[in-house]
Amino acid sequence: MAQLLVNSSVAILIAAAFLGTALAAIRNETQTMQRIPVRIRQRRQGNR
Repeated sequence: MAQLLVNSSVAILIAAAFLGTALAAIRNETQTMQRIPVRIRQRRQGNR
């Protein structure tokens, strides 16, 4: 009986975490994405 309660509570916690993550992702979807400048290292050519 105790194992059933523990398993049920764990399942409820996992479902709540999943729903919270999904709702946060949906809420943040409306925000614009910020561009991050990226530096690309140029390859140096060897002595030729």
